[in-house]
Amino acid sequence: MDIEILPAGPIQTNSYLIINKTEKSAIAVDAGPEAFDLIVSEAEKNSVALKGVIITHPHWDHIMDLHLFNKKGVPVYASESAVQMIENLSQQESMAFPGMEFHSAKVDHLLKEGDNLELAGFELEIRYAPGHCPGSILIYSSSAGCCFTGDVIFDGSVGRTDLPGGNMQVLMNSIQEQVYTLPDETILYPGHGSSTLVGKEKISNPFVTA
Repeated sequence: MDIEILPAGPIQTNSYLIINKTEKSAIAVDAGPEAFDLIVSEAEKNSVALKGVIITHPHWDHIMDLHLFNKKGVPVYASESAVQMIENLSQQESMAFPGMEFHSAKVDHLLKEGDNLELAGFELEIRYAPGHCPGSILIYSSSAGCCFTGDVIFDGSVGRTDLPGGNMQVLMNSIQEQVYTLPDETILYPGHGSSTLVGKEKISNPFVTA
């Protein structure tokens, strides 16, 4: 598994391209503003076919370019609890920057807690992790020792809970039960900022310690 980190947009949301060089295929994680061109360009540069886009959670800064993947015919994967916000993106206009264009998108495949998704030659475990946002999931690869966390947890921080559907206690439970139960050496790839390790966050995260 080769991972390209592609920060983009006004608040530098991380999208990821997960590459399988053997099968010449790839998966994108999240599709925020200005992410589409970056992801497509990176896939072309690596000569891989994009097999799907997985959405960690449906906040505007993670799904703004999703409609472009719909138009390209790339399948979209997301939690069932995320569908309403994805298909009615304009409801989030007040949360974003003035002048931004909102295009609702379509989810092709629904994901739920405990799913083992086989895509682009990878097997990925889906872990449901609400608290920051309804429909928030973690995408874990045991073979690669990494987890894509969206805005659940960051390097030294956690996702905000003051937006609609947010709940700090629920988020803390998600981190304790779904993140901190992963092996300490697991690399966490968040929706913003730098990567970190489960073991590091368990002992040093000021919001949720193990």
